[in-house]
Amino acid sequence: MSRPESVGTLELAAKNKALDRIAKVIQRPDQLEKVEEYRKRESRKKASREAMLKTALQLQLDGVRTGLEILNKARVDLSSVAENTTEIQKFLKNVPSLVQDLEEIREESSKHSQYAMTMENMSNIFSIGKNLEAAHSLINEGSLLRAHIRLSELESSRDELLRVGNKAEQTMLLDYFSGVKDLSDSLWKHLSVNLKRAINIAQRDSSVLVTSLRIIEREEKADTIALLKFEATGFLPPGRLKKWKSLALLILENSVSEELDACQIESRAENKLWLVRYLEILRLKILQNLLVVKSLCVPCFPPFYSILNHYVAMYHGSLSKLLESVANDLEGNEYISLLGWVLNTYVELLASPELGLSPGSYPSRLLDDKTITILMNSYLETIGNNYRAWRMKTLSTEVEEWWTNCSPQSDNNSHFHTEAPIIIFQMVDENLQVANTVSTELVQEMLVLSLDMIREYGEAYHEEVKAFKQKYFEDRSQVKNFTQFMIAIVNNCLICIELSQQTKDRYWKSAIEDSKAPTSFDGLIQTFEALRNRAAIYLLDEAFLDLEPYFQKLTRNWLKSVVEVETICVTLKDYFQDYNYLKPRNLEHVMFQAKTLVAKKYLLALMSRKITLKNKEERKEASEKILKESMQMRSLFETMDSSGHGNRQENPFDAIEAIAEIVKVEDLDILSLELHSFVKHYPDMTKEQLIALISLRGDIGRFDLKQKAAEILPSEGESSPAHKVSIPKTIFSEIHIPPLLFN
Repeated sequence: MSRPESVGTLELAAKNKALDRIAKVIQRPDQLEKVEEYRKRESRKKASREAMLKTALQLQLDGVRTGLEILNKARVDLSSVAENTTEIQKFLKNVPSLVQDLEEIREESSKHSQYAMTMENMSNIFSIGKNLEAAHSLINEGSLLRAHIRLSELESSRDELLRVGNKAEQTMLLDYFSGVKDLSDSLWKHLSVNLKRAINIAQRDSSVLVTSLRIIEREEKADTIALLKFEATGFLPPGRLKKWKSLALLILENSVSEELDACQIESRAENKLWLVRYLEILRLKILQNLLVVKSLCVPCFPPFYSILNHYVAMYHGSLSKLLESVANDLEGNEYISLLGWVLNTYVELLASPELGLSPGSYPSRLLDDKTITILMNSYLETIGNNYRAWRMKTLSTEVEEWWTNCSPQSDNNSHFHTEAPIIIFQMVDENLQVANTVSTELVQEMLVLSLDMIREYGEAYHEEVKAFKQKYFEDRSQVKNFTQFMIAIVNNCLICIELSQQTKDRYWKSAIEDSKAPTSFDGLIQTFEALRNRAAIYLLDEAFLDLEPYFQKLTRNWLKSVVEVETICVTLKDYFQDYNYLKPRNLEHVMFQAKTLVAKKYLLALMSRKITLKNKEERKEASEKILKESMQMRSLFETMDSSGHGNRQENPFDAIEAIAEIVKVEDLDILSLELHSFVKHYPDMTKEQLIALISLRGDIGRFDLKQKAAEILPSEGESSPAHKVSIPKTIFSEIHIPPLLFN
């Protein structure tokens, strides 16, 4: 399309767009009044757009004009550069020939430089002996800075002469200037002494320390310059690099190490607390010296030395090596002293507000984890050995006390006990408190060790109690206070359980993973609960040994007698006068065991075919007597149980009273119902027990007994293993009827 056609098309499009806009603006007759206003507004917009277009075109033209001017100037500059390059190329063509023409001049210039250097150093060459002597005098007078200036001048003269001389001349010059090296060594020796006593010098005269450091820094600068010249010329002056700064830091580190070594003023043979005193001296010395470094040495040393942090690192490294050697020869409580100092005291020392060290700017662990673990294990092994020796001694003392004629101790509530539990847990608590001064990890390890030790003590205690009981029943006259001490033993077990719980609550941290404390605690509790239960049985064995003859008298003559049960009740009441010295929880347990034993022996006597009832009258009489005696025995225990705790437990006398009801039933059909109800209430009853119970009535033959028992109880083959496991236990689980009794 041609340009005119394009313009025409644009004009047509513009007119169409204008018509559209007018159509949108003027849609009602009343809007014709605003036509003039619309026209003026559009005129203003048109004028504004035309002005903007003119401005844009003007800016574009100005930019084009400026670009053309820059291009013209660049063209002129390029022409000038081309002309200059041509002229330079012409001049460079003559350079190779000038090299040969100037060779003689170069040789003369070199000779001139050597002569000039010789003239400059003439005074040092001809008066070297005098200069060396003067420098040594200045060193001896303490004017180290002036002496170093002399040394620097001599070294500069020597190095310049060596640099321009040939090999033969260099050998002669080295021999001639040999005294310069001795002077340098002498100066370094004096600087070394000052650095070795840097902390003391900073306190007395800090200017001496500042002078020494200025000399060292000048030598460091000279080393740097010599190294740069060596890279450029290949010549390195003799004795360089001196590296006096590195040597100075090494001297400071050695002085720190020697200072710490000197802090031990006594040995183990002289004082058992030698390590405690040694560590305290170390703490005080380190803190004192670091404070001096912070206040006096920091202003003397250049900032880039970071001298305070460097001293902290030096003390840390030297102390770490020192304590590693100390850790190899420790014994007893020295392990805990070192662990506590390393893990706590030292950390607190570095974190002291007086030092003002920023967190993370200093190392915190003096000894590595492996060494810490070895120390902890060694300490735990020592404590374990102490526990074992102490356990044997404590148990031996306890056993000896049982055989004396003295009664055991009693607390404020008149409950018997011995000193063993208190002694045990006092020792354990002391060790745990000591471990708590070191770390939580050591506390947990000590807790596990202590709980295991108490458990082992409980196991050994159990064996001694068992032996004590056996010897007593061999000859009851040889121990006067068996009952009292057996009561004390039962109470001791409960005391150990309670104190173990308190110890666990106080020291065990449940947040610590993989802790063995819960397992050790459970093992300890099980050990002492088992011992308490066994000791309670031993306690009752004495009483039931006296009662056994009366249970044996529960025969047919028992129907006409009241002596047996009366005697049993009186005897038990007498024994329970002593049992009142048991702690309430133990008394409740012993009372339940006694009730169970009485009921068990009474039931066993009834079901052992010692009693056979012949007629209805005897069954009625026996039922009433059984019920009466059951109520009598129940009443006895209720009277002795002043707390009423026993009423919350299943009473074994319920089984005796239920048997009385079975004996009283006359109708055999009703008897079957009663037996079904009885077996349902006591599901653990065996077939032999049921036969023995039915035979007590005396009105069912031997064959019918087995048949009726088979009707009531299924045979063992008909009961599933799962059913046997789920059967609840009652008193009949503790009564054993020989299978051959009814064969």
